[in-house]
Amino acid sequence: MDVKLVEQALAGDPVAFEACVRKYARLVYACIYAIVKQHEEAEDLTQETFVRAMRFRVRLREPQKFPQWLLAIARNLARDALRRRKDTVPILADDEGLAAFEYDEPGLGLDRSFLATCMYTALAGLPNRHREALEMRYLEGLDHRTIENRMGLSNGALRGILGRGLAKLRERLDRYADDS
Repeated sequence: MDVKLVEQALAGDPVAFEACVRKYARLVYACIYAIVKQHEEAEDLTQETFVRAMRFRVRLREPQKFPQWLLAIARNLARDALRRRKDTVPILADDEGLAAFEYDEPGLGLDRSFLATCMYTALAGLPNRHREALEMRYLEGLDHRTIENRMGLSNGALRGILGRGLAKLRERLDRYADDS
C-alpha cells in the first residue's frame, strides 16, 4: 500500500483519492458482492463506500489502515442493505460468484484481484456466524475480546467458530485451486 498516496487522499487531494478509488474499487466490490449477491446493488454500494470514505476521511487517524477501514465501511453498507431487503443470503455455487467479476483492465494486479474475489466468494458461502467472525478477526483486525463482545460469545465459542470457519474457508479455496 502506498501510504503517501493515502495521506494525500485523506488530506483532500482529489487526484490522490481517485487513485485510491481505482486501486481499491475491485476489492470493495468483491467484498460487497459476496454479501449482497446482486451486481447492480454491489456497484451502487461500492460507489457509496467511496463517497462515505471521502466524507468521513478525517476520522481515519492511521493511513496504513485505509484498506481495512474501507472494507469495514463496505461491509457495513452491504449488511445494512441486506437488513433493508429482509432477505436471506443464498450460498453461491462455486462458479456463480466468480462469473460476476470481470478482469479486463490492464495494470490492476489481476492476480491479487482474482485472489480477493476467490476469498470473498468463499467467505460468502460460509454460515453467517463463521463469516462474521472471520471478517472481524482477519479483515478488520479486531482482537478476540472485542469480537466476543460484539457477537455475544465466550472465548471458547469464538475459538471454535474461527477454527471451523477457517477449515471451511480452506476447503472452499482448495476447490478454486483445483478448478484453475
